[in-house]
Amino acid sequence: MARGKSTFCTWYCGDCNKAGYTTTYNKRSQEEAMKTKNKYCSTCRKHIEHKRKDTKS
Repeated sequence: MARGKSTFCTWYCGDCNKAGYTTTYNKRSQEEAMKTKNKYCSTCRKHIEHKRKDTKS
């Protein structure tokens, strides 16, 4: 997969604001990309809504 067009993003827990996951997505083809997602937080020890924040690497 070509990384040149991909944007890195980090998912932060909605309760404790701890960074839990890092993923990539293509901004050009996914204009309506998810901004929130239910994922597991190891600090809270439950599935909770995570918010996306774009990062550089």
